[in-house]
Amino acid sequence: MRLSGYAMWFDHVEVNATYYSTPKKEMVEKWMAITPSTFIFDIRLHRAFSQNPEKAAKEGRMLEYLLEALRPLLQARRLGVFLLVLNPFFAPGRHRLQELGALIEKIRPYQLAVELRHTGWVTAKARNSTLAFFRDQGLAWVAVDMPALHDLHLMPPIDEVTLPRLAYLRLHGRNRNYLKAKSAAERHTYAYKKNELLDIVKRIHHLSARAKDVRVVANNHAGNFAPKTALALKQMLGQNW
Repeated sequence: MRLSGYAMWFDHVEVNATYYSTPKKEMVEKWMAITPSTFIFDIRLHRAFSQNPEKAAKEGRMLEYLLEALRPLLQARRLGVFLLVLNPFFAPGRHRLQELGALIEKIRPYQLAVELRHTGWVTAKARNSTLAFFRDQGLAWVAVDMPALHDLHLMPPIDEVTLPRLAYLRLHGRNRNYLKAKSAAERHTYAYKKNELLDIVKRIHHLSARAKDVRVVANNHAGNFAPKTALALKQMLGQNW
């Protein structure tokens, strides 16, 4: 299984399969069996939460089913965070951050990291109130690395720490054709250049000065670019192999 090989080089993984369906408990137990006891799993929440977090948290039992499936992981304390990547159309005016309230309450005591995808949340007028909400609610701000294109759905690199124990940085690549791509794989087809990786290393050091733990996830997942990016960063950071 690819995960066991991955765990030979890295100490955590961001599980994206949970964005599409809830895993069976047996599958979770298999994940644990083929990875070291210190290996950590970050779990991305189902797309229903991305599209309408309030409705998904209040209606049905999707979150309860997920927590039950993950029980072995939770009991072994091998959960890193739950990751919520909000839909780009979750924008100020249409929505309020307070709509996350039901999800935040239901997911406690586990940690929630949130990636916003609309720049309206970080404009000059909104940025302070957005970050204040994250701090007040104990949410981890997810900083991103994305193409530097002018679009409301492409967040700028804002390296904030709203939770002193954890900073989260997701690398989506810098594909200049991101907005024209017809699939997620096409959007994330990108090999970081050395000078770009050095820039990311500076961002990591900046975050590490304010957070106990810095989680860096390469999401340029097409064509095995992600593990290559992660390995290159480990080398630049002087981490043991």
